[in-house]
Amino acid sequence: MTPHLQRATLLIDQGRFELAEKELAAAMAQEPEDSLAHGCMALCLLARQAYDRAAEFAQRAIHLRPDAPWGYYVSAVVWRERNYLDKAEAFIREAVALDPQDPDYRAVLGGIKHQQGDWEAARLAAEDALALDAEHIAALNLRAESLRKLGRTLDAHRELENALRVNPDSAETHAALGWTYLQDGQRRPAEKHFREALRLDPESEWARQGVLESLRAYNPVYRPLLKYFIWMQSLGRGAQWGVILGGYFGYRILGGMAEANPALAPWLMPLIVLYIVFAAATWLGQPLMNLALRLHPFGRLALSRDERIGSNWIGGFLAAGLTALGASYCWPEAASLFLVAIALLLMVIPLATMFNLSAPQPRRIALLYTLAVGACGVVFVAGAMLGPLWIGDEGNERTLLLLLGATSNGLLWGAVLAPLATNILCSITWKK
Repeated sequence: MTPHLQRATLLIDQGRFELAEKELAAAMAQEPEDSLAHGCMALCLLARQAYDRAAEFAQRAIHLRPDAPWGYYVSAVVWRERNYLDKAEAFIREAVALDPQDPDYRAVLGGIKHQQGDWEAARLAAEDALALDAEHIAALNLRAESLRKLGRTLDAHRELENALRVNPDSAETHAALGWTYLQDGQRRPAEKHFREALRLDPESEWARQGVLESLRAYNPVYRPLLKYFIWMQSLGRGAQWGVILGGYFGYRILGGMAEANPALAPWLMPLIVLYIVFAAATWLGQPLMNLALRLHPFGRLALSRDERIGSNWIGGFLAAGLTALGASYCWPEAASLFLVAIALLLMVIPLATMFNLSAPQPRRIALLYTLAVGACGVVFVAGAMLGPLWIGDEGNERTLLLLLGATSNGLLWGAVLAPLATNILCSITWKK
């Protein structure tokens, strides 16, 4: 290993990737066929999100040493980060085949299976890594998180306490322990571990989200939602869709039964109303709690800029809609105020679902969707307010009715279907 490559690996460990790239460039100038240097360059480029170049250097590392596991390992890391999980799995399995005694490779395989939602396979891969190195911190955390997802929280607790004995300064372990406590409904110890994770790693998004959830959970109304969210996350994608669609079709069936059998309606309506309230709470619960956390001394620091912006928009539309609704009751002659109120309140749903997305690609699609629903609302309200000016001409009246029908349906169904559209966007593995 050349001095340039030695300095580069040290800089990579410190997270100083741009300086490491300069050392690696010098190392490759001296040794153009060095597979290790090419793999390290791939990791530096990956850290800077230069995904295509990272993949090229990783592939070059394999080409230079096709019999060595290093290039395959780096390629797996690159393609995993880009969400090409099948390709990443193929590369890491090749690395494991070339060196079955390296626990890092098996831990990466487990991480890929975890991303795929196969908790049992992730647990088994973590145990394979721990059989080679009983104190492998990534494998300990992975096994504990897989056990938590499988509902074995007591086992997960034991694993994480063991991991903390191995490395008490692991931010990931503290965050994982916080989520395990939170799943058990123990908010105070969860918050303690999330805070410690953030102290050790202020950039940990997982720990920051845990802090927010533990603070939201102090609200008794939000606690059932948190249990539902954590339970849904433990399910595979197919099972999640089964729950979502099963709830919706159950609601439709109950509605049809209440309509067809008026005698049953008093018994079925509470269930129908309960479903509607719960569904609305799953859409609006987190944004509204974010709005409340703006008044919390620590909560407002834990909120990201995007979450603050989202709470502002949702709170603003909700306040404006309720104000317009109240004004419409105070001044019944101003019928247009009621339409404005309905449009504003319906817009809260696509806004809330849009701000629940964080990845750039689905957020852009959700933004276009929300703008389209908003445009329908604006045209509908404007058409209804200016409609009297068109009365008297049969052709204009027909055009107006068609316009109002189309835009009102666009507003209503656009708002109602926004959560479904968001779930579809979340179910897609977006490639980088």
